Amino acid sequence: MAAITKRKSGLFQAQVSFNANGKRKRIAKGGFKTKTDAKKWAANYELKKDAGIHEDSNQLLSEYFLNWYQTYKTDITDVSLDQYHQAYLMIKKYAPHATLDKFERSDFQKLINAYAKEHVKTSVFKRKGEIQAALRDAYADELISKDPTVRITVTGKKSKSADLKFLESDDFEKLEEYSYQRTKIPSYLAILIAIHTGLRSGEIRALKIENVNFNDSTLSVNHSRDLYGRIKVPKTKNSIRTIKIDKKLLDVLKNFRDQKDYLANVSDNALNKTLKHALNSFAGKTITFHGLRHSHASFLLSKGISIQYVSERLGHANVAITQKVYAHLLQTKRLEEEDKTSKLMNFNHTKNGGKTVAFKTETYGN
Repeated sequence: MAAITKRKSGLFQAQVSFNANGKRKRIAKGGFKTKTDAKKWAANYELKKDAGIHEDSNQLLSEYFLNWYQTYKTDITDVSLDQYHQAYLMIKKYAPHATLDKFERSDFQKLINAYAKEHVKTSVFKRKGEIQAALRDAYADELISKDPTVRITVTGKKSKSADLKFLESDDFEKLEEYSYQRTKIPSYLAILIAIHTGLRSGEIRALKIENVNFNDSTLSVNHSRDLYGRIKVPKTKNSIRTIKIDKKLLDVLKNFRDQKDYLANVSDNALNKTLKHALNSFAGKTITFHGLRHSHASFLLSKGISIQYVSERLGHANVAITQKVYAHLLQTKRLEEEDKTSKLMNFNHTKNGGKTVAFKTETYGN
């Protein structure tokens, strides 16, 4: 029996259920432009099953994975869904001719190794986990006779060190001035807002002028835009927040009082390209747009602002998250505080003309 569903993308998916070896199995295929096309595929598939033709195991691995995540990953966010799509593209690139029935453990390891040559280890772990889940379902559904995911080794390029993820104070201030001179360009306005507030990219791209309270000098954050430009409610209640903003940023935003559209109606890709171009003009390194959020927090922490306030300003779920993200910087501050404490506790008892002050010791009875 076939089930036809329409996906968020507007395309249709067909799912066929049947009995095989005494077990109930399901096969799905997506990407149909019309409901009629999906029904035709389902009808044709059922006819082949009735005729004893079994071709689901020798389909391309990439095709199986695409149909798998479109069928079983329907309750996740668009951002998470995009991660599965990245895994699909990975298979298409590094194992374009691999078929499900002949994909063995050594093939999976070779796929992971090829991807690892060009990506950091954390990304390799993500792709491995996504593909592994699909292959284990294929094994559970008896589409393959062996589980090819056993004892796969993960390698990868080293992640960028923590000091490359944010700007030092001098470059941070130079970028602020550089962007301040170009706020008529949406990407530079977004960069300036990120510098002054530490907001996430999606939060900035969802801002409208009504989010600004010019009387209280505050900015309310209650929505975010995903990679596809769709408005979303933030994941946690802490992300919905109102923060204080400075006079300089407030004066810039006054120039947009009549704007009805988003203040920065640009894509993530455009923001990163603009930021890279700006930093190439004067800085010795580049960071991603998200690195501006780290730069904002690092700048505040380096100036002695409490971690509790920084955590609230960033919209973190709790202070523990802030401490984990900025552990490297907090350790530096800890060493500075230790030095200060040591100096404070190094009491000097050589007053009164350079003579050591003697304290009289008294004995008390029990």
